[in-house]
Amino acid sequence: MEIDNTQLYSSGLVQPQPKKKIDKKNLTIFIIAFAIPVILGLIGYYVYSVKARNPIDLKSPLSRSQNDGSQKADVMNPLTGVLYTPFAAQEWLDNRPLAVMVNNHVDARPQSGLIYTDVVYEIVAEGGITRFIAFFLTNTPEKIGPVRSARHYFFIPVKELGDAMIMHIGWSPQAIEAIDTWPVRSLFKGGADFWRDNPRNVATEHTAFVNGKYLREVGNELGWEGKREITPWKFKDETIPPVANEIGLVGEFEPIQVNFWYEGDYTAIWKYNRDTNSYLRFSGFDLEGNPIPLFDQEQTTTQVSAKNLIVLYVTELSIDGDDKNRLDYELVGSGQGVVFIDGTSIPVTWSKASRDDRTMLYDESGNEVVFNRGNFWIMVVPDRNIDQVIY
Repeated sequence: MEIDNTQLYSSGLVQPQPKKKIDKKNLTIFIIAFAIPVILGLIGYYVYSVKARNPIDLKSPLSRSQNDGSQKADVMNPLTGVLYTPFAAQEWLDNRPLAVMVNNHVDARPQSGLIYTDVVYEIVAEGGITRFIAFFLTNTPEKIGPVRSARHYFFIPVKELGDAMIMHIGWSPQAIEAIDTWPVRSLFKGGADFWRDNPRNVATEHTAFVNGKYLREVGNELGWEGKREITPWKFKDETIPPVANEIGLVGEFEPIQVNFWYEGDYTAIWKYNRDTNSYLRFSGFDLEGNPIPLFDQEQTTTQVSAKNLIVLYVTELSIDGDDKNRLDYELVGSGQGVVFIDGTSIPVTWSKASRDDRTMLYDESGNEVVFNRGNFWIMVVPDRNIDQVIY
């Protein structure tokens, strides 16, 4: 006969047994204890199989992994002194610098690509209007410009900085002669292309742009891969100066104003930023007389800046018989100048033995100037206009 448990429970003859509770804590410990050996075994098998297929010398400074946090940053960019790990340096270590002639007309601002430069030279082209020659090594942006024509004296830094390859659009008679006879690695003469971009509706000569990565490919096709060694300057670890009131001074650091020929649209103004120990760039003045900050056209929140500023006082000459009143600057030889670093100014003497030699800078004691690791902005000012550099 089938017994009804419900009747037994209700009669009190049989007490219902409580269900056994599962001890979750013990279960968790059991699962972890079982899973850890299994996981470790799988990881060990994977590592062994990968190493067997693709062995890596763990003692080598180069790793197949892009995570190079364990590597020591001991590869120096010869232009800026910035240190990179061997892995990070692979992209640029065997390249020569790329130089681009960048327009600085008021209608060409804001320019594209200047925030990625390692070194910029700023020199008057004609009529007091300055032009930039921008050098790229560790970062090569895909949009640089607007691009303008070359003058021969801009090629002297090109030869000095590793016989760089240079992009420009057009040339003066003196520049084409230099390209052919020095010689100069002219990407424009080599057939490199450019495009026009005119969102500001300005004259055509202010609308030409280039792709830096494409220019490097053109340079390789022309047989310009590889590099020439560059004599580096001396570098130090940064020292942030104390704030003004800590050293008994009143107010902020005074701006640096470089007028080149005269105060106006082509005045370069630099304001020291103590937080970053760098100098922020301003170009010209607005209608109220305030300096206009220079931002990058592609990174509109990033103001152009430099870790190290240099002013070189150089003899400026007119070229006899030139129908465009073109100029010459004696960048080979020696002269005076000023270095701005760490919120201070250092009077210097510059010396350049030959066209291909590095320009060397010495303080008043005859010691080579030691710079911060970072980018440079070098301004060439006629030595007749020393009073046009105000600081």
